[in-house]
Formats: sequence, structure tokens, C-alpha cells
Amino acid sequence: MKTLIAYTSRYGTSEKVAHLLAARLSGNVHVQNLVDEPDVDWATVDHVIVGGSIRMGKVQDELTDWLKQNEVQLLERPLGLYLCAGTPTAAERQRELEGAYGEHLRAHAYFVEVVGSGYDFERMGFLDKAIVRMMAKQTVSSLNLDEARLNELVESAQASLRTRSEKP
Repeated sequence: MKTLIAYTSRYGTSEKVAHLLAARLSGNVHVQNLVDEPDVDWATVDHVIVGGSIRMGKVQDELTDWLKQNEVQLLERPLGLYLCAGTPTAAERQRELEGAYGEHLRAHAYFVEVVGSGYDFERMGFLDKAIVRMMAKQTVSSLNLDEARLNELVESAQASLRTRSEKP
């Protein structure tokens, strides 16, 4: 069985999470940046984890487009969905998850959560740095991942793979 971890990332946090998940998952795992490589050979994929990041309240257009184009294939496989977002409240995180992932995908997925946030000032332009300084009160690069949520995603993915492999 092959697991695809597909992501988009503006400043690298979703990418870091994708590679962290790949290292923690067993089996054949392929990590794919959807901006650089949007096409998927679905015949080789049994399980999918999709990740993105929030910038200015929404995910990247490339992720939104990819999810729409591949919704049928995603609904045919076990699916985990994660976001990286620096929003402080549960209500804001829920709103961002709902904005990023359609209702059908969220209902189908075994995991739908924000797993942390990060700000990489080395990769940001002047305007984004100014916005982060003002809105998030951050002045230096940071990575704040929720280890409990990441572990929950890994455990849920492994359970989903076991269940799928046990079916005749």
C-alpha cells in the first residue's frame, strides 16, 4: 500500500509537517508538493493525507483547485486532512478547516485538525513580515507544532491502513 502525503506550503510549515509525518508512518510513503507536482497516479495510491497552510484566512489556491479536481479519488480512499494555522481560538480554527476542506471531504476524513503553526521570517517578504509582526505579535521565526495532534494523525492513519489491509 502506498500513502500519499500531498501538501501546499507558503513558508514551509506544512512541508515540515508532511516530512515529519512521512518519517513517522510505516510503509511506502510519498511526499508531494502540489504546487510543483499536481498530478497523481491514483492507481498507485491507497491512502492520502492532505495538508495546507492558512495565509490571510485561506489556503493556497493550488490546494483548493487540486481538492476540487481530485475529490472523487479522495473520497475513494482513507483520508486525513491537516492545516497549519496560527489562529488562537478553536472557533477560528474550525472556520479555517471548513473554509479549506469541503463538507464531503471533512465528513469522509478520519482526521481533520489544525496541527500547529510556524513563521519562517527567512522565507517571508517585507509585507508578510509586517503583517505577522502586527497580527501574530511574532518577530522571529518559530515552529509550534501540536505533538499530541500529530501523534493522533499518525495513529489514525496507521489504524486506517490496518483496517483497509484486513478487508478481503
